[in-house]
Amino acid sequence: MPFQEGLFQREVYSFNEKTIREALLNAVAHRNYTINSKSIFIKASPEAFEIESPGGFLPGITPENVLYKKEWRNRRIAETFEKAGLVERSGQGMDDIFENTIREGKGMPDLSKSDAHSVKLIIPAQVKDKNFILFLERVINEKQIFLSFEEIYALEQIRERQIMTDTKYKRKFIDLGIIESVGKTRGTKYILSHRYYAYEGRTGKYTRLSGLSREKQKAFILQHLNINSKGNLQDFKDIFPELRPMDISNLLRELKQEKKIMHVGSKGFGHWLLA
Repeated sequence: MPFQEGLFQREVYSFNEKTIREALLNAVAHRNYTINSKSIFIKASPEAFEIESPGGFLPGITPENVLYKKEWRNRRIAETFEKAGLVERSGQGMDDIFENTIREGKGMPDLSKSDAHSVKLIIPAQVKDKNFILFLERVINEKQIFLSFEEIYALEQIRERQIMTDTKYKRKFIDLGIIESVGKTRGTKYILSHRYYAYEGRTGKYTRLSGLSREKQKAFILQHLNINSKGNLQDFKDIFPELRPMDISNLLRELKQEKKIMHVGSKGFGHWLLA
């Protein structure tokens, strides 16, 4: 898939050779060979490469922790692949699959369709966000830095879902100007910096993600109560669809502490009034 970078045209392959090889070897090394009625199933389309391996995840392994927790179902096969030079290090294939796919701007591979009977890996084939690749390359070249797989993975989570499950890279990303924090305390979320959205030509999206200031959000709540006499959590969810219920509860708690609103009735079925 060609895309333009200034005066130069670059290409990203739909099927990265190393990624596909790792996915296939991983399926062979980790399938359950006691299941004789099924084989490894592969489907390739313009949208994705899918590979399904008989046998679910081993106990303790889930789609959420598969990148961090390593187990072998057929250790001899994995070690043989390593000794034959087919893989760099046994047990690291999934890391490579995720890293290559994210670095190519295709988003994250998907393991969510796996179940107790099979592991199904879906690797996107199409570039979702070419500007994400170019933005990271520009930062890396300007700052003369190296971003590890764990850092690339954390940035992809921020790009796609505005969450950061591991905050140990937070200060580095902020200092480099890659991300910005929005909100305070437990309601804090993280977004890619204004520079990225300006580079992408979508500053409107940045404005939406960065949201209204906290004081303006609280002003909207007060305005709603002034017009409608009362309001419940569902009303405020309709006003702020981009906020989590916990974020809305934090806003209400702050207004209550400021003695501007009060809660009447039970926690689940009550409503809010102007104080």
